[in-house]
Amino acid sequence: MRIAAVQLCASDDVAANLAQAAALIAEAAEAGASLVVLPENFACYGGAYRSLATEQGAGLQQWLAQQALDQGVWLLGGTIPLATRPDGEAVPTPRVRTVSLLHMPNGQLAARYDKLHLFDANVPDAQGVYRESDVFEPGDRLVTAPVDGIVMGMAVCYDLRFASLARALADRGAHLLVYPSAFTAVTGAAHWEILLRARAIESGCYVLGVNQCGQHSPRRASHGHSMLIDPWGEVVAALAEVPGVLCADIDSTRVQEIRQRLPVHLHQRLLTRLPDDIRDDTCND
Repeated sequence: MRIAAVQLCASDDVAANLAQAAALIAEAAEAGASLVVLPENFACYGGAYRSLATEQGAGLQQWLAQQALDQGVWLLGGTIPLATRPDGEAVPTPRVRTVSLLHMPNGQLAARYDKLHLFDANVPDAQGVYRESDVFEPGDRLVTAPVDGIVMGMAVCYDLRFASLARALADRGAHLLVYPSAFTAVTGAAHWEILLRARAIESGCYVLGVNQCGQHSPRRASHGHSMLIDPWGEVVAALAEVPGVLCADIDSTRVQEIRQRLPVHLHQRLLTRLPDDIRDDTCND
């Protein structure tokens, strides 16, 4: 299966962001991609997320569905802010959920993942302090979804730092882990490639990191360098620090080969269960 990462530099201008994303989705489809993945906060980076969710949340969902239908691809919409939980219950103001939506080529919604781990950290950059928990409510579901015969494990950005999540997704059948991201320029330069390769080696999965890039505002910049890693930890393809499309092929037989050669998943002795507040939305249909 050919997959594509769309790397872009989003601002708080929703219309401009969507225009940029649409052009790159079309480029990916033209290159033969079956699955196209957008980065975290592709529609708006640094804006008023509660207002965006209440005023444009439905429109952004429809935009993703229409893009998938128009281009005939599976489309994973990085993240958008939504003011409702998966069960339809409202998220208490002022927070929202930051959500990945997977749409099928016919435009129908196939899966939803709400970011589990929120980035509350101090970073030596112009922004300095990041407190996602002030803006976002954490998700409570582990999500996998079948895409053209490949089971995909869904995660977002800061989730990349948690090896237990990657292991849990692999244990539920994932052969591909996707991380739509907005890794900062500082943390990305230090840890992005290392973490992507580590998650691939530990899980025996392909890992696709789809990052924002460039200067979003005077205080915020992202690392770029979207890349696909194979189950042996090798870089299959990578972008630099400017907007563009990464296209590469994945092969499930490569996953089987690596796991048979080095069956870490069978040797693990320290097992953990999901916390009581995390639901398992594994889908193997």
